[in-house]
Amino acid sequence: MKKGLFLKELTNEEDKKLFTELYETDEEFKEWVDRHYELNVKTDKLERHNPMSHSLEMELEKLKKEKLYLKDLIWRRFKEYKKQKSAA
Repeated sequence: MKKGLFLKELTNEEDKKLFTELYETDEEFKEWVDRHYELNVKTDKLERHNPMSHSLEMELEKLKKEKLYLKDLIWRRFKEYKKQKSAA
């Protein structure tokens, strides 16, 4: 499950429900979560590569930066969604 990485970080069942709801209704959010998952798989695979060439190190660094950027976008959107839902 692609959103599982994020659901593990949520301890509150209501937050897990909201995250899943957002994932299922917001196409851009879903794309971010799915892309983050793909990057996670790629970085895990690259990190196991031994020995690591300079070009692989550079690729890994690039992927990690994109992954971190997406994670920030995902949590920001989720917090906005949660705030919006609690105000409604």
